[in-house]
Amino acid sequence: MLREIPSQLKGDDARYMKKLLKWVGILALLGLAMMLMVKIPALGLAEAGFCGKCHAMDEQVSTYQHSSHARDANCGDCHDPHGLVTGSAYAAFTGTRDVYRVLTNTTPTEIRTTSLSKKVLQDNCLRCHGDIMGDIGDTSQNGGNYCFDCHKTIVHPK
Repeated sequence: MLREIPSQLKGDDARYMKKLLKWVGILALLGLAMMLMVKIPALGLAEAGFCGKCHAMDEQVSTYQHSSHARDANCGDCHDPHGLVTGSAYAAFTGTRDVYRVLTNTTPTEIRTTSLSKKVLQDNCLRCHGDIMGDIGDTSQNGGNYCFDCHKTIVHPK
């Protein structure tokens, strides 16, 4: 036999749901704001000084600092998408993954690019070097090589 829920209880549930939704909204906005902070240049979260704080990146930071790219590009210029939201989300995801790996001591011995990061790198090569690539086009199309397949030693020798 079903009994009706007292109206007082229904009111408590409604207040609870409103409060819960308010906090979920606040946390979502806070998360979005923190994610977008990755793209604020003054914070330096895409710079070698920040990326190099992780011992797993010593070699990458050192080779970058001695490369021709060190004058004109930071780590994020090559390794993150350039859209505000897409770049922030990607940087937040990969940064969180990297911190997790360091904390759990599961950082791979050899850092390799994923298929998504290869696309990001290629897009950034084309974005910065579009004047040179204008006649050639995207070399990765139709099973071709990515720019960094031939030019990877320019920034990172390995």
